[in-house]
Amino acid sequence: MTVVDETVRSRLIEPLATLVPAAELQGRIARLQAGLAALGLDAALLQQNADLYYYAGTVQQSYLYVPVEGDPTLFVRKVPERARAESALGAAVELTSPKALAEAIGERYGALPARLGLEFDVLPVAHFRRLEKLFPEAAFEDVGRTVVRQRAVKSAWEVERIRAAAVMADEVSALLPDLLEEGLTEVEFAGRVEAEARRLGHEGYIRMRGFNQEMFYGQLLTGVSGCVSSYLDTPLAGIGLSPSVAQGASFRRIGRGEPVVFDFVPVRDGYMADFTRMYSLGPLDEGLLRAHDAALRVQEAATAAARPGAACRAVWDAAREAAAEAGLAAHFMGHGSGQVPYVGHGIGIELDELPVLTGSGLELEPGMLFALEPKFVLPGAGAVGIENTWVVTVDGVERLTLAPDVVTVVG
Repeated sequence: MTVVDETVRSRLIEPLATLVPAAELQGRIARLQAGLAALGLDAALLQQNADLYYYAGTVQQSYLYVPVEGDPTLFVRKVPERARAESALGAAVELTSPKALAEAIGERYGALPARLGLEFDVLPVAHFRRLEKLFPEAAFEDVGRTVVRQRAVKSAWEVERIRAAAVMADEVSALLPDLLEEGLTEVEFAGRVEAEARRLGHEGYIRMRGFNQEMFYGQLLTGVSGCVSSYLDTPLAGIGLSPSVAQGASFRRIGRGEPVVFDFVPVRDGYMADFTRMYSLGPLDEGLLRAHDAALRVQEAATAAARPGAACRAVWDAAREAAAEAGLAAHFMGHGSGQVPYVGHGIGIELDELPVLTGSGLELEPGMLFALEPKFVLPGAGAVGIENTWVVTVDGVERLTLAPDVVTVVG
């Protein structure tokens, strides 16, 4: 067991931060080891930051070695002192060079693994080639799917972290009416909102597992900006400030009678919620209001279908049916080539976790969390919608983001 001096801990860790408890890490490691045994693997070697945080409670540059039986070890390249302060895992060993990894594992465990699990879904090829040289006798297998599937079901401790993030969403949304002014550019308005989020403790970084999927705080889009789709796997993207980003707020000025979409991803202690509310300077067009009402009906239908044992496709089908009944199927979750084939997604340490509410047979389980985001894009007018974060319970779903589902008219 690694013992960390409290003066070192206080110097390296924000006093208000919530560290991942040892019991959480131990339970996660045990479930991963059960998964390794089911796959016939000798060990897993994890490197990606989200997975390191989940299983070790730190993102210091490390290799987390988890044998199928016995205690895991965090081999830390940079920075060992901080990794020991942040992680309750119990074994953080300094690694002088990545080239010394195999030797360090052999010395600590007495042998090298014959079948080693890696995160194939996120591991760069160059890193994989390096491991091939370090473990020339090993057969490598994918453990990424096992990790992602395990992380889909949250513990009570994780639900409380996401609940805290949801409170931030509610708090920031209540401040928006005082921040919104006619004539502001989208990016000026976004800057005001982001400053309040940071003041309340937003960590400022949104992790996504998907390749080339990136996001900054979320999207704050107005008027026809909400109709602009892009590469991101979301129904709304926006123009952005340049093609290098191609999403988000622009220098477009906010006008009266336009829909203002506040799609926000609050992050606290590494965990996220997801949230969308609508605002406007003066009343919105009746067509936009009808579409917003349709989004609320989709939310009602989808959450009624979301029960333990229900397949994701049942929720997706219920959502599409409600959108079609409103006569808005062609505008649901985007428009034209910008439409996306889902109505919600899992959320936790990353924004794109399981379950994805699409045509999948994956069944919902108690402890799964998802962001349900029925949205409509009306070309030439703008976008409207709603998004809330929900946790699956033993008999249904519980909503974590609690701000009223209304269009807030300012001025």
